Amino acid sequence: MAGGSPDEPPKLIKSTVTDTGRHFFDAPAHMSMDQCVIRLIAMDGIDIASLVPAEIGQWMVFQLDGYGFTASDPLGEVWFYADDPETPEAILQKIALHIVTPSNAS
Repeated sequence: MAGGSPDEPPKLIKSTVTDTGRHFFDAPAHMSMDQCVIRLIAMDGIDIASLVPAEIGQWMVFQLDGYGFTASDPLGEVWFYADDPETPEAILQKIALHIVTPSNAS
């Protein structure tokens, strides 16, 4: 994710993929899947169902507010997908913002 101010919400992607719903967000290039998982675990309402190795990278399956999501890191970049392409933008933005916002933990 290039450019932008830390005060601006992340830009969402509007790419519908036949077998994976909607590709809605790419984590910043410097973030690993493990870092994304740690940030999501701290998010209220997140239910991470699984994190499994794949042929290339890993797949994470999780839910928020009754909507299903997946994330994968096939090329070292973490890509986020909504199972339902009609998932409300506010929920997608909430996930993306939580990923890019540093925690206050020291």
